[in-house]
Formats: sequence, structure tokens, C-alpha cells
Amino acid sequence: MNEFTLRQWYETFKDNHELVEIRILDPETKRSYSGYFTDIETILREIKRYEKCNLYFTLNVIDPACYSREQHDRISTRPKSTTSDMEILGRKWCLIDVDCEKPSDTNSTDAEKELAKGVVNEVYKFLRDEGFEKPIICDSANGYHLLYKQAMISNPQNTETMKNFLKVLDMYFSTDKVKIDCTTFNPSRICKLYGVISRKGSDTQERPQRESKILRVPQEVKITPNEYFQKVASYLPQPEKRDRSNNWGANSFDLDEFIQKYNIKVRNIVTSHDYTKYILEECPFNSSHRAPDSAIFKMRDGSYGFKCLHNSCSQYTFKDFRLHYDPDAYSGKDYREFQFKQKYFGGKFEPFQPISETEEKGKKWMSMKDVKRVDIAELLSIPTGYHELDKKIIGLFAGELTVLSGLNASGKTSWLNCLALNVIQQGFKVAIWSGEMQDWRFQGWLHQMAAGKNYVRKKEGFENFYYTPSKVCEQIDAWVDNKLFLYNNSYGNNWQQLFNDIKELVDNEGVQLIVIDNLAALSIESYDSGTYANQTKFILDVKDYAKQKNIHVVLVAHPRKQNDFLRKESISGTADLTNIADNVFLIHRVGQDFQKRAGDFLGEGKVQEYLGFSNVLEVAKNRQMGIVDHLVGMYYEMESRRLKNSIAEHIVYGWQEEPNVYEQPQDESQASMPFNPFEDVTCPF
Repeated sequence: MNEFTLRQWYETFKDNHELVEIRILDPETKRSYSGYFTDIETILREIKRYEKCNLYFTLNVIDPACYSREQHDRISTRPKSTTSDMEILGRKWCLIDVDCEKPSDTNSTDAEKELAKGVVNEVYKFLRDEGFEKPIICDSANGYHLLYKQAMISNPQNTETMKNFLKVLDMYFSTDKVKIDCTTFNPSRICKLYGVISRKGSDTQERPQRESKILRVPQEVKITPNEYFQKVASYLPQPEKRDRSNNWGANSFDLDEFIQKYNIKVRNIVTSHDYTKYILEECPFNSSHRAPDSAIFKMRDGSYGFKCLHNSCSQYTFKDFRLHYDPDAYSGKDYREFQFKQKYFGGKFEPFQPISETEEKGKKWMSMKDVKRVDIAELLSIPTGYHELDKKIIGLFAGELTVLSGLNASGKTSWLNCLALNVIQQGFKVAIWSGEMQDWRFQGWLHQMAAGKNYVRKKEGFENFYYTPSKVCEQIDAWVDNKLFLYNNSYGNNWQQLFNDIKELVDNEGVQLIVIDNLAALSIESYDSGTYANQTKFILDVKDYAKQKNIHVVLVAHPRKQNDFLRKESISGTADLTNIADNVFLIHRVGQDFQKRAGDFLGEGKVQEYLGFSNVLEVAKNRQMGIVDHLVGMYYEMESRRLKNSIAEHIVYGWQEEPNVYEQPQDESQASMPFNPFEDVTCPF
């Protein structure tokens, strides 16, 4: 036994004097022994007699009443009872057990362990990109463990969530030689005790007995919120219902026939009790994504799934997979939604270039029968990345002007920077004039947002001070190069000069979104009129230019100083500012003031729905769809400064698909380990 590792195990996994059950399986007698303990010294004393056995511990929080059982502070060789699911008060650890396929009661070979290591790395990277916190990484002796910290109540609903969560991981990553254990979902699950020898089989040269180890513990072990586990669990395919959308054919679909009909190349087929996985030679949405990165899943219950592990294809479902080959597989609406995904998220966007008016276009003045009917869904719009907002207003339409306002510290800058990154992610180009923010400060903020919480580091000695490592910054800069343009404030704030430079940029670079932050910092005195008249002329010029070039302009305008709830009438300046604008957005920070004052304008019932959010974006005006007083809730994430659609949302921006970043581990004592949390690693330990 390794006493150092055992002490490390107790310090890492159990709070001071937290009750733990030690479970012992005797390979000779095949009997199970048990003991309940609250301190490491007693544990070490008691287990020394059982070095020839396999030792395990309970992962989760046990009802303290269990401490009064007969095996109190000792190992009982004939325990009357052990910990049941009903005696677990809460889930503290999620165990992902990756093991190789081998004969029962044998140890794994070194080659088999290497295969398991490869799968562990894929799981690690996938969950990291889904927004999970860093796990504890352990060597189970015959495979590997990833342990994610939780704070989850032990109830049937959460048990089902964890069951489906593990099923999804198994479905995505298990191979014919390496399996993810789907049975570790029960609350009373036991786990290999780290620091002891695994005694599953004889100690041979090819299949030796090994010591279980703790390989890596993050500097700060953070809890992954329940919503992230729920999100991954929701990826489990569900059976379709027979309805008009699938031409009444949900139960008659034959996947093998479909594959043969459209000559879909399959590299390998992996079968399991719950599913059959068809590993594709290449992803249908990006031919550079080669096997084994994409697959189709046929579940035992008759449902189907599709998954490509590359971030750029993460939005595609099995429905999209079918529609890619057969546009008539579902309804016309479904196919249009699929086309939207391909256009705006598949990197296939081509900027619209308007042509000059000619006589060939037809009559200058037309009767209604001469007007070509246009489907609003076909108009060029830029999705904001905020789903509830885009669903309501269909994105930011080209040729329009949006005015954004909010009180100090309401989240305007965070929202604008998130908007810029989301727009770049979708293949559009963005230009920003930030009159009040220094360029280096803007850059640091953008780096932090683009990096995300798993790539930033916490500054020691500060509670909420996060920064982005320099080599990650370099990757982000490379990704946004020629996509994001920030105006050099050394050239001043004169609108005439800025307007001229914007025109040159749009003509030369094809920028589709212009952000002007903010009106108060901009000098518009060149119009040579009164203040409000100047503003009106300025707004009209901006609006006309947006129409002329088929671009979208976002203008930030500060509100007047006031004590009342912010309304569009509160925006400082001429009334034409909000009258001429196509959209007016107001950002509110959710707090006591929001709760107290918003109800008078929006209704108490409506406001109550949004008190769980950190920020709210209000659509105060939307000309295209006629939307007013619509609220969009957002969640603020401290580490990344992002304003998110949901707690579990974790956008992986395109820079992570750029060349890898390499850095030395912070802990020089672990310098021999190839793990690097700041690269798309092949080995997290």
C-alpha cells in the first residue's frame, strides 16, 4: 500500500470527518467486507490486513446514521448491511470509468491501457468543450478514471440524468476494444481506492498487477453545475413520432437501406446491448472530419442519432443528416431550418453584394402585381447567437440600424463582445469603434471571452481576477485576424473621419456588422447644427449607409441620469434616435432595482420569470417583426465574462481548431507528465 497516495485520496475526495465506507472484495473467498470511517488514521490501521484484497470506497455523501452500524471504525468480514442508494444524501462525484475489453478476472496489458488512454482523452476534450470543469484524473490500475465534482441531490430524476449521461459518453466514445462503464450511475457506487494494488488477476509479465494512482488534481477542484450533465444527457436519441414532419414514416425508416441508397461510406460498425454505432469514413458536413470523428447511432428503442465531434459540426442532428441526403425526408420547414444551419453555421456564408439600379430592373413605380413576393425567412440576417432573441426577431437584418442602451455595469460591453464573437463564428466580419475603451483593455476582454472558462487562469491572491495565457491569446488573435477590426483611437473621434474610414473598410474587407460604441464619445460637430439636429442628421446618414451597403450597424447610446426603470424614452439625445432605429435594445442587470421597478412597466408576473437570470435584454422596439417589450434572459459567467443563453451553454469558438498551443505545466514537479490543459491534448495526464 502507498500510504502517501491514500492520504492524498482522503484529502482530495472527502471533507474533514466525512463518513466513508470502505468496501473490500476478497479474491480468494469471493466475500465482501465493509467498514465505516471518519478519519484516515483509522482507515490506514484497519486496511493494512487486507493488502491481498481489492479495496474500494463510496464516492458520495452517506447518511451519518450509517456510522452506527456494527462495522463502526472497523472492517467487518460478515457485514449485515452496506450502503444502499437510499442512504446516499447527495452526489458528490461523477465517475467516468474507462476500461479495456479483456477476459474477466485478468489485468490489462500495457497496450490495452494505451487504447483506454486514447478514449479518456477524447472524453476529456469533449466534456471540456461542453463547459465542464477540470476533473481529477486517476489510474485505476487497469484503466483510467475521470472524476467530476458535483453538488447533486440524490433522487430518481438525477439518477436517470446520470444514467443517460453515461449512456451518451458510451455511445460516442466506446469502441470494440475500450468501454465506458454505464453502470456507475447509482448513487451508492463504489470506486477503486487509490494507493492500493489491483488484485483482479495473477501478477504476470504481460498482465501485471498495478497500483491505482491519482494522476492529476486541478489547482482548484470546481463543481460542474447540474445543468451541464443534463445537457449532455439530453443528447441521447429519442424515438420520433409518426407525423406529417417525417411523412408519417418514423417507424418505417430503414437505416441500412438508407446507407446503401446514398452510398454512405462506413468505416466500422460497433455493436452494444443498447445501440449499434456506424462510424463514418467522413462527416457528411465536412469531408476533412475523418473517421472515427463522426458516427450514426441506431438505438435499441428504434431511435436514431448523429454526432460529429468537431466543434464546427456540433449543431447537426440526425434529422439534419437525413435532410442532407433526402430534402423530402421531413417537412419543408425542417428543410429550411437545415439550410439555415448550413448557411450560417457551416462556414458557407457569402456576403451579399448589391448591384446598381438599372432600367432593366423594371418600373420605377410598380403596381402590386409587379412586386415580387419575398419570404422574410430568405432575407439576409445576422444571427446574434442569443437563441430566444434570434427566434423572435430573426437576427439583425442587413440594411438596418440597432440602438443599444443600458445603465452603467448593466452588461452592454459583455453583450457586444459576445455578439462580435458569435457573428465571427458564423462567418461574418465585424468592425468596432470603441471611443471610451483603450485598445489593450478591449483586447484583454475579448481574449477572456473567446478563451472561455477552461482556458483562462485565476490570478493568485485575487477572488475574481482571471487572465488569458499568452499563447492562447496568440491563437485567438490568429483566428479573428481579418475578421475583427478595431479602430485605432489615435485617429480621434471625429465622425467625418471615422465615417470615411468605415466606408473604405466595408468596400475593401466586406465587413457586414459595424459597432459604434458610443454616441456620447463621438464628435458630430461637423454637421454644424444644434446638438439634437446634428444627432438626427448623423442617425439618418448611418441608416442610409446601412441600406446602401446592405450591412447592419449597432449604435450604443447612454441613458439619461434617472432613478426610474430604464425605457427607450430614457435614452439621451434626440427622439429621432429611437424613431429612426429599426431595433432598440435595453440591457438590464437583474437585482433589487429590476425587481422593484420593472413590474410597473412589464407586469409583476412577467418580471418574476426573469429573476433567476443575471441580466436581461429587452427588445423595446423591433420594426421588422413588430416585437416590443420582449425579454431575453441571460446568465453571466465570471471566469469568461460571457453572457450566456443558459447556465450550461459553453460555446467553443473557432480558434480552438487552430494549431495547438504548448505550455509547461504550472507545477514543475509534474513536468514529466505530457498533460497540458491549454492545448487540444492527446493526453490529459
